[in-house]
Amino acid sequence: MPEFSYDILRPEYAEVWQKLRCEGARDFPIGFLVTIEEMTAASLDRCRGILNQQGVRGVFVEDEPVGFCGYRPLQLARTRHRAELGPFFVTRDYQGSGAAKALMSGVIQEAKSHGLAQLELYVDTENPRAIAFYEGQGFERVATHYDSVRIDGQSRSDFFMTLRL
Repeated sequence: MPEFSYDILRPEYAEVWQKLRCEGARDFPIGFLVTIEEMTAASLDRCRGILNQQGVRGVFVEDEPVGFCGYRPLQLARTRHRAELGPFFVTRDYQGSGAAKALMSGVIQEAKSHGLAQLELYVDTENPRAIAFYEGQGFERVATHYDSVRIDGQSRSDFFMTLRL
């Protein structure tokens, strides 16, 4: 069993992050708002710029990112007790290895250390594996967001899920 670590994905990981996002968008299109075409069109400078904003967390094996999670604490005074998560992805080679749990555990511990009270995410209603994972981490379904995205012209719905910390 590999040993996992958790950290902010910094700009120097732009190329690896882009490859992970492309893999996710290609293999799990219902889990990503970005399309594979949009992701492959993004320059490395654009990816570095996104990572420079420090809104992406990673799970690492020997200093190599094998998964990532968008982590966006809200900034307004009335909402700064919350953070939005997503997308959440672990490369195929590490799915089922504990990497996803290590990544989510890192996010939860970071949120708690900053005094946050709630994590929030959206997950496609037809993604049972992700739903089961999130529920296993303590997230609860709060609502259904109908017609939240359209993939290839097809309407899709998401569950809005929260975790009280």
